[in-house]
Amino acid sequence: MSGLRFIVPAEEHARLLLDWRTRPDIAGQMLSEVPYDVERQKAWLRRCEARDDYVHRILCVDGVPVGHVSITVTDPAWGIATLGVLMGERAGRTGAAPLNFAYMLNHVFYAMGLRKVVNHVLGTNSPRLLKGQPLIGYRPVGVLARQVVKDGQEIDLHIFEMLAEDWRATRGRFGVYEDMDGRVWE
Repeated sequence: MSGLRFIVPAEEHARLLLDWRTRPDIAGQMLSEVPYDVERQKAWLRRCEARDDYVHRILCVDGVPVGHVSITVTDPAWGIATLGVLMGERAGRTGAAPLNFAYMLNHVFYAMGLRKVVNHVLGTNSPRLLKGQPLIGYRPVGVLARQVVKDGQEIDLHIFEMLAEDWRATRGRFGVYEDMDGRVWE
């Protein structure tokens, strides 16, 4: 897909990632909180380089960084991962950029050879995001009522899962066969 590219984050991206991650409209949709500390963010980026259970990229549209995506292996023995997506710029929410999930799922199931993705999505996210998960191929597992407490507010946590064979059966609808590193998986 022209115009959509993924780059490996480096220390030079620390401030950009931190600016996105600590912005109130984004921080409110995330499970974890981070302090605004550029040196701490740089140290986190350095630690990420050494991890074999974590893959992350900056999503770029027409060469402009618009978001951060990640794959965390939550159970290596069972081949299970979870995905993280943070769209910091409007261009990340429009056009081709919303197809980022296709590249990520190709990466999980083909490049990494994992067998399952289990995602946890805060109920405060867009209703379109929650309704769109089954359209991608995720199965709704359930809702943990009032599971998360942020700023004194109790928030539901929605759980979705997808097996590798689910993605193989669904991905043709999206016409994306590349992973986040540009490798094609037919």
